[in-house]
Amino acid sequence: MKQQLNPIKDNRIVSSKTFAIRFKNFIEDVQVHDACSEEEKEYLLDVANQLLKYQIQTATDESEIDYLKRLNLWQQ
Repeated sequence: MKQQLNPIKDNRIVSSKTFAIRFKNFIEDVQVHDACSEEEKEYLLDVANQLLKYQIQTATDESEIDYLKRLNLWQQ
């Protein structure tokens, strides 16, 4: 049986510092045409916001912090 590795490494869910904001922007641009799809979009937007918030709270790498500052997301 193949053992699954923990995807969280160095306190990161994904390795790309741009993923969370790109994911959020993508979900915001998705157009839906029914109530069920709207609920799914809202759920995914909440996931994207939580992921971005987690990234901001746990950022330690200077280039990542600089990236967040350029986007006016860094508040510390």
